[in-house]
Amino acid sequence: MKQQFLQSRTDTIRLTAYINNRPIVPDDSVKITLQNPTGGELQAQASATRDATTGEMTYALTTTHTATKGLNFKASWEYTYNGKTYYENNLFDVVLSVLSIPIVDEDLYDELSSLREVAIQEQGTATAGASGTLTDTGRKEADDFWTGGTIEIIAGTGEGQRRDVTDYVQSTGVISVTPNWVTNPSTDSVYVVIRAYTQKIKQCFEKVETMLYNKGQRHSLIIESSQIKFPLIYLIVHFVCLDLTKDPEDKWQVLALKYWELFQSEFNNMAVDYDADESGTIEEEERQRNLTEIRVNRA
Repeated sequence: MKQQFLQSRTDTIRLTAYINNRPIVPDDSVKITLQNPTGGELQAQASATRDATTGEMTYALTTTHTATKGLNFKASWEYTYNGKTYYENNLFDVVLSVLSIPIVDEDLYDELSSLREVAIQEQGTATAGASGTLTDTGRKEADDFWTGGTIEIIAGTGEGQRRDVTDYVQSTGVISVTPNWVTNPSTDSVYVVIRAYTQKIKQCFEKVETMLYNKGQRHSLIIESSQIKFPLIYLIVHFVCLDLTKDPEDKWQVLALKYWELFQSEFNNMAVDYDADESGTIEEEERQRNLTEIRVNRA
């Protein structure tokens, strides 16, 4: 999904470059040029910043850059890597309201408790422990596979402690947790780690954002994150149930169909304010309109 920034607010535009499906760390010479949606210059070429560890490139947007709402502003980046110069563009929008993900795994479990039972989980024994980590060098999952999930020590030193996973590194087998352990794990600590639905939540959030965008003139839509909470829950449960379906008529397929219908009903019946004529103000006829009523031309 394109990056979105609130009108007349400062923010930061970001870009990570990839080569052979891996993020790279460009040389410390990154430049950026900004254009408005009509192609006019919004910011002459200027120096941007890059993170020496992650390679992420960033540039601070001022209120001048975000003064006018609209779709498809363009950021043109120039950077070097291993002595070669690369050029890359990304588009962004300036909008009246920006959405964030309003749910966590517990919201999904509250809706359908059986999802807790089918969440991916693994058991292991620690090879080391510290105040904020548990290490198991036998773990081989990809980086961040367990990030966002939970870990519980079920036997041995520290038994009964349950923590949120904030990071997981494959090469070291280190699982970072919050808050810190009261009793640090040791080599006799048997644990269960449960994967979060983080990626599915993110994917479904982007689907909802895209559906809103496809209604047209996303920059003129006024909506808050709480309004998409239940449509998003229903959409996530729908796709999780689809993933669990083994036979065309098993319970997961039935639940998937049920939650798709719930999602469509909840999404289409959301009441939002929509500056359809782009006058800059919300007229009475533009207030609290169902999404099924919004039919405007794309900007």
